[in-house]
Amino acid sequence: MESSMIRRALSAVLLLLALAGAGCSQNRIVYAQPGAQAQPPQYPSYQGSYTGTAIPPAWLPLYQRLRADGLDGPDLPVLFASMGMPSQDPMGRKIKELYTKAFAPKPKPAPPSAKPAAPARPKPLVYPGVITAGNVEKCRAFLEANKPAFDYAERTFGVPRQISVSLLFVETRLGTFLGKEKAFYTLASMASSRRPEAISTYVAQLPGSAAANRQSWIQQRMEQRSDWAYKELVALLKNIRASGEDALSMPGSIYGAVGLCQFMPTNISHYGADGNGDGVVNLFDVPDAVASLSNYLARHGWNKAATRAQKQKVIKTYNRIDIYANTILGLAEAQGYVAE
Repeated sequence: MESSMIRRALSAVLLLLALAGAGCSQNRIVYAQPGAQAQPPQYPSYQGSYTGTAIPPAWLPLYQRLRADGLDGPDLPVLFASMGMPSQDPMGRKIKELYTKAFAPKPKPAPPSAKPAAPARPKPLVYPGVITAGNVEKCRAFLEANKPAFDYAERTFGVPRQISVSLLFVETRLGTFLGKEKAFYTLASMASSRRPEAISTYVAQLPGSAAANRQSWIQQRMEQRSDWAYKELVALLKNIRASGEDALSMPGSIYGAVGLCQFMPTNISHYGADGNGDGVVNLFDVPDAVASLSNYLARHGWNKAATRAQKQKVIKTYNRIDIYANTILGLAEAQGYVAE
């Protein structure tokens, strides 16, 4: 009898341990075992810890990934429940751009007997319609209205105010055009799009995309861009929580740049500067935007004694194309700045 009681007790203990293990497995990340085929991590299922509002299934994998990375909070389920379905546009546009560059037929060279083509029109050196008397006056008025912010930034980082205000004009017309998209929704949509079916409307327009090797190419690029967008989304979420901005209404560019100075969110932690001393970096506030872009240029090598060409090179770290840097320097010079 004693041995029978011991066996029953051991069986009960083993059953309790099995049930406990099954319960714990619902709330941890499960990774592939050594030697097994690599599988994506499985994130915890949504438990409704902060809200009773259901999260749409299309957002659940992204929400679970954020939650697994320790970024859950009472705001996050509400955000996902309020956004409807992910948009195909951010990822679709990027994949279409990359696919066209990789697979579009190259133009055939003209035969020797063909009529010579007309000379190509020279490309403009600056953005048309930007360096005008009216825009110079707008920049000067903006400098005057925000003099303490530009005083602080120029004194602290050494970037002339004419350069800073010209960059703000080119980026967002001095904050009057901050982008047509919603930054959080844009980055969340891109981060959640990892397979071709998530952008089916765009994929259907790509010639030859149904081939297995092309599908594999598309998915690989989507995973790369999704991981990039996820990092930007995490950075944006942290900044939103610190600044108190409304995530659902925050405007941004087609790929999620935000603020008067159009930083990608990961740049905020690296180059964001508190220009008004309130302890928060909010790129929709003029003092913070001016200080942040000035800090960025200073840390990329801005030097008062540099040549015009060297200063142009520094500005191109903000945007790589020549016409961008030429326009900023030209607009600054129209305000009286001497580049060298």
